[in-house]
Order: sequence, then C-alpha cells, then structure tokens
Amino acid sequence: MAQQLGHDPYESVRGVTQPEWHDRPLIKTILGLKGNFSLITGSDPDLMYFFHRYLNDADYYGGFEQEDLDQLFDAIRANYKAWVSGFAPLAVGGDMDSIAVQEFSRTLFNVRPDIALSVAQTIFQSDLRNILGLVTVPCHIVQSTKDLAVPVVVSEYLHRNIAGESIVEVMPSEGHLPQLSSPEIVIPVLLRHIRYDIEA
Repeated sequence: MAQQLGHDPYESVRGVTQPEWHDRPLIKTILGLKGNFSLITGSDPDLMYFFHRYLNDADYYGGFEQEDLDQLFDAIRANYKAWVSGFAPLAVGGDMDSIAVQEFSRTLFNVRPDIALSVAQTIFQSDLRNILGLVTVPCHIVQSTKDLAVPVVVSEYLHRNIAGESIVEVMPSEGHLPQLSSPEIVIPVLLRHIRYDIEA
C-alpha cells in the first residue's frame, strides 16, 4: 500500500526472497500501485504492501470463500470488460465518474484478460502466512475501514503474527486503494508513520 521513498532496499527478509513477479509493472498495475513497492520490508523500517492470504481457513478469516474466488475468476473469463467495469468502483471505493476509478479501470483495460486472470489467481490463491514469523523489522500496518478485499481482522492477524514490532492504524477511508480514492487521508497517515520509530 505504501510507497518507498526513492530507494528499493527490500530484497529479502531473513533469507526469504521477495517473489520476482511482485515487482513487475503488470502486477503493480493490477494492484493499483505506483512507484517502487515491496511485498515485505527488509532492513529499513519503511512501510509495506502485503497480502498474505485472501481465502478463509478453519482458524483464519481472509474475507473470501473458494466459491467467491471461483465466481471472480469465471467473471474475468466470461467478460473481462464487464468485470473491470464492476470491479474497479468496488476496489477503489467510488463510482465510475470518479477520476481514481477511471484511472484504475484504464490500467486494468491495458492488461490482456488471460494475463489478468493468471495474476488474479496467483494473488487470491496465495498463502504466505508461514513467513510472517520471519518478518523481524518494525512494521507499520495501514488499513482502510471499509475494504472490499481485506477486512480489518486481516491487519490484526498480521499484527499478532509478525515476529517484529508492529502497529496498526485503521484509516477512515473506503476501498482497497485508498491512496487513489482518499489521498487526503492517506498522505498524512503515511508521513506520520514514516517519521515514527516503533522501537523508540
């Protein structure tokens, strides 16, 4: 979710290499990211963008059942343009007249449907919970109040299971991409977290 400031030091976390595909421009487009982003922070206690699991499990709530994801993938296969038109407003948290929704839609329309499907399957079917205990750097977890894809309990799960020090801030924003829909809320939050040393 958060942009690094002009550098990209995050190659790994205690030997866990960042997945190569995450830093590709296509993935950033699908996720609505701009600039240099990282899956997990490395030696520098900057902010992070992280998705560890979207699928519900016996003792874990990620927000989606497998049936939900199957319907999502079927919708992408059946009519990609219609899916983008419906998904973009929900993901960003606005209507189709919103500049943020239009920009996100435009980036999705520039992706080939078969590649978008493959990326969506990779993202939504991933389970990275087993590496949370390896994250030892200080982490600032920033979350929208209403996020279609990531319920607030996911941020709380991250906070409890990351090995290093962490704090959670739930912003009064809506949508999965508040940096697009609510920059006036997100920017002050990010600046405050960038200046704050968790370990101090």
